[in-house]
Amino acid sequence: MIEIKSHNHANELLSLSGAYLEQNESENNLPIGLAYRLAEDPYYYGSELPLLLSILEQGRVIGVVVMTPPKRIILSRIDANIQTTIVHLVHHLRGIDVQIPGVVGPETESQAFSDCWVEGMLGVSASEDKRLRVFEARSVANLPLSPGNLRFARPDDHPLMAEWIAALSDAIGEPTSFDGAKSRAEKLIKDQQLYVWDDNGPVSIAGVSRPMRNGAVIGVVYTPREHRNKGYATSSVLLLTKKLLSDGYSFCSLYTDLSNPTSNSIYTKIGYVPLGDALAFDFVSSDGHNVA
Repeated sequence: MIEIKSHNHANELLSLSGAYLEQNESENNLPIGLAYRLAEDPYYYGSELPLLLSILEQGRVIGVVVMTPPKRIILSRIDANIQTTIVHLVHHLRGIDVQIPGVVGPETESQAFSDCWVEGMLGVSASEDKRLRVFEARSVANLPLSPGNLRFARPDDHPLMAEWIAALSDAIGEPTSFDGAKSRAEKLIKDQQLYVWDDNGPVSIAGVSRPMRNGAVIGVVYTPREHRNKGYATSSVLLLTKKLLSDGYSFCSLYTDLSNPTSNSIYTKIGYVPLGDALAFDFVSSDGHNVA
């Protein structure tokens, strides 16, 4: 028997399902990383409380769902019959009348949810937005570095960091308001989770997106056009990965967009190995607008 258990706070989800997520921590880095952030601050990602679900079969955790409105719903790996589990999940979500703009998760789970969610919904279809790959590194290669050095982003970097985060958001197809970019830059700088490659001034950035118990996720990797093809991003990610591993994390993980072969080759060269693929879908109405 499958049971969907709703949690009022991320601490409840982690208490019940944290150990399950950590069995495949890199592949589940998105739901578990978000859960840790939300445990510290339920409103970290927005003004609405998150949706936090554990999926159980015969009392055993087999999956986790996290959503921070108005973002897509996020699925963990499901350790059971995926199709059957997704049918129960969709039935539960329909029962609580929650708006789902899209889904992201492991390839099979995300595809199954997407198909099931739009089935029977008149004028609504699923549009594949991204094919992603999860990578993990437990050591790094010894590569030559670009001129410059890696340092923490400082408060005086804030205006430029906000510009770059806004530009990165546009580049990956997830545009944010400039106020949103300013707020994110401010949080990352305050938490000392944003790093700058400095070569007579900032030329590239990389950040720690979601620290977990055993690993950390690297994200916010961006080099403005005028500084590209000089190895700055490679140097930034290599040294940041090395730092995090030396700080005591067992591994670092990250997502790449499979439509960008450059980033995939960069991370492989550094020492990242692929673990699995993920899919992101948007749900759109017949007039082409996203379903909110």
